[in-house]
Amino acid sequence: MPSKQLVLIRHAKSAYPVGVGDHERPLNKRGVRDGAAVGRWLAKSGLMNLKISVVVSSARRTQETWALINGEGIDVIARTEPWLYEASQQTILEVIRATPLEVEVLVIIAHNPGLEDVAVTIATNRESSSYLLLTEKYPTSGVTVFEVVEWSTLAADSALLTEFSVPRG
Repeated sequence: MPSKQLVLIRHAKSAYPVGVGDHERPLNKRGVRDGAAVGRWLAKSGLMNLKISVVVSSARRTQETWALINGEGIDVIARTEPWLYEASQQTILEVIRATPLEVEVLVIIAHNPGLEDVAVTIATNRESSSYLLLTEKYPTSGVTVFEVVEWSTLAADSALLTEFSVPRG
């Protein structure tokens, strides 16, 4: 059975302006550069040539990250999912499991610690260099790519981690 690709992206680096609530925090200058770098990385990956679905947290920093990624020649309409803001591992897994069968690539742009918890939990190849890097630190603009058999059955130890990258601008 052909595998599906799950791409988990932690939002780019955000600013901490005085008087601005967490949900409305924008990207800082480094985040703008790195968000565009993630877009260039994805455009070169070949993943965007498949049937793709993008789901983004409602937080401003994730929305701005997606806008930068999309601005790098990736012409995809994303769905905003408010549940991904401050989402637990379980909530993120529920969003993934609800993905339609025909989707070949699912991109989730969200936050830690939930995103990292999902990545660490679903990976089968825990001795790989990618896994070791991931568990050392899942920084802003971090991207993990997994091979998944079925969205609806994604669980612990069920996905092959094929890449962990941190594109920088």
